[in-house]
Amino acid sequence: MKLILQIALGVFLGTLASQLTIDGWRTHQEGIAKEAIEKLQAEQERVRIEQGERIRALLLQRRQGKTPAASKPPNGFVPDDAQADTPKE
Repeated sequence: MKLILQIALGVFLGTLASQLTIDGWRTHQEGIAKEAIEKLQAEQERVRIEQGERIRALLLQRRQGKTPAASKPPNGFVPDDAQADTPKE
């Protein structure tokens, strides 16, 4: 009977230890994922603010009559109304 109780206690403690380990690992991974998402959102916010500042500067230059001469679009720029190579029917 004593051996059965020892085995049962060992199984219980092993299960408990594995569950705690799994929960700790999951919490750790969720923290890493949350940190990565926050970093990505901060980067997107920074880019959005920079674009807004550039737009404001261009609008201000246009209002003051200081438009840059023949400004060239940045590399990789594709206008929103660009058409595909094949015409739509």
